[in-house]
Amino acid sequence: RLIARTEVARAASNLTQARSQYAGSAGYIWRTSGDMNVRESHDKMEGKYVRWSEPPTLAGLVGHAGTLPNCRCFAEPIFPND
Repeated sequence: RLIARTEVARAASNLTQARSQYAGSAGYIWRTSGDMNVRESHDKMEGKYVRWSEPPTLAGLVGHAGTLPNCRCFAEPIFPND
């Protein structure tokens, strides 16, 4: 289940990134699921702006919201006129 959940979330996150960059987005706002199970390192990212070209390092792993193992976070893309 862990592998399946991680890979589905990673695929969805990568699709969001590709579509957003194609539409002109340079980055996104990191969003968590907002519950008690959010990891501390991910909770600290809540609401922060992240450039697509600069994925953050959290607990020794590099990746965007939703791409890290068992991550339930997601990217809220920002577009030029937002």
